[in-house]
Amino acid sequence: MLACNRMFSSVLKISVRHIRHNVQPKDYPQVNVKDVVLNPPRYGFRKTLEPLLSQSVTDVLLPKEVIRQKYIDAGKVIPNKYLTKSDTIARRNLINLKEKIEMGLPHFMVGKKKVYFPKGRICLLRPNAKHTPYQAKFLVPKSMNRLDLRDYLWHVYGLRALNVTVQLLHSKWQRGQHDHGRHRGPQLKKMTVDMEEPFIWPEVPEKIVKYGEEQRDVQLELGKPKHGSDKKKPLDVNDGLYKGDPFPNAFVPAKLRRSGAKELKQYNEQVAAQPERDLVSKYLGL
Repeated sequence: MLACNRMFSSVLKISVRHIRHNVQPKDYPQVNVKDVVLNPPRYGFRKTLEPLLSQSVTDVLLPKEVIRQKYIDAGKVIPNKYLTKSDTIARRNLINLKEKIEMGLPHFMVGKKKVYFPKGRICLLRPNAKHTPYQAKFLVPKSMNRLDLRDYLWHVYGLRALNVTVQLLHSKWQRGQHDHGRHRGPQLKKMTVDMEEPFIWPEVPEKIVKYGEEQRDVQLELGKPKHGSDKKKPLDVNDGLYKGDPFPNAFVPAKLRRSGAKELKQYNEQVAAQPERDLVSKYLGL
């Protein structure tokens, strides 16, 4: 009996839902066309939030302390990223750095172990367009790290490297001068340091620029006779795949060459005089 009641109630619900969801056209709501917006605006429907307290601090070098105090004064919960003491440590390090710079002392802890680079090559490179006058780029050995370069610049040149970034370039494929074989070139390591004072590369002297242009022109002139010199040279590589058709090599005796040259000369003279003969024939009406 209970099962029959459940089945009857479920059938009744389905029938009622079916009737309720099939609305007749006469029961449609009466809506005026002028009240319907076909293209509603895409702005103004989102909830406008109040700006955060952290967004109001924009002119402070170390803003975490100021932002943390603003949350405390407003009686709000301080976000986790502003609870750290990183700004306090950064401020202490900044004050220590300024004191070391004013006293002329190294701004880092000088090691006691002496390291030598008898075969190390450290070259100062010209800066790229992305570098500022306060940055310098060096080409260093792969075995040198940023701490070694910082100590090297300080002890040898007295240059204070405030920050060092490393760039390890991939080795490029290179081809030989006399064959088509290729090999991997050396891997280059470059470091960019941030300096306390700016440095601008001097302009290249006009004498050196002119000398380089002259040498380039000389090399181009020397290479012109070589261009296309082996164009007709037979190629035996790849079993003669690129050898091409053989050139004709017919032997012509000297006596026949002399007689043929004489006949060719007479023919050329006759062809050259033919326009004049035609003009005379046309004038005389022949």
